Amino acid sequence: MALGHPKGLFPLFFTEMWERLAFYTMLGVLLLYTTDIERGGLGLPAAEGNEIYGLYLAFVYFTPFIGGMAADRYLGFRRAVLIGGVLMAAGLFLMSTPGFGFFTSGLGLVIIGNGFFKPNISVMVGNLYQPGDAKRDAGFNIFYMGINIGAFAANLLAASVRNELGWLWTFRAAGFGICTGLLILLLNW
Repeated sequence: MALGHPKGLFPLFFTEMWERLAFYTMLGVLLLYTTDIERGGLGLPAAEGNEIYGLYLAFVYFTPFIGGMAADRYLGFRRAVLIGGVLMAAGLFLMSTPGFGFFTSGLGLVIIGNGFFKPNISVMVGNLYQPGDAKRDAGFNIFYMGINIGAFAANLLAASVRNELGWLWTFRAAGFGICTGLLILLLNW
């Protein structure tokens, strides 16, 4: 127990915080990168960049349904989170390689990885508590603070990395964020 909560809460808090930092870092630059023609972006027309961005968001919100079912029936929650994190990291590192093919392949891996990661880490938090435990709501509040901290830090990270190192390093920084979260998960397996 830590602060009256199961000790697994805080590793999950930090795993999710790093994943959300990576997610929002990538999300913050995705449309700008696809349409940039002056500083090394893909140089796609605005309509096509918006289409990629919209499809990405649609799939990110749809795939957790499938990832949750796969974890519930076959993989287990912990293994699904690990697989999802590995896929997202691989996708972000692919996106950090020049070329449209690497970009789209990487984006696909990020989408699939998110489907495994996002629903199942929340289930893991819920499973830390016994049914009816009064601390469960407070535990989820603590967990969601990790999401907010990661999202806040992503806004600072995305702009500074992009301005100092370029677009591709922004995706790499997001990939390193996912790897940090996975390391925390594995150290507390």
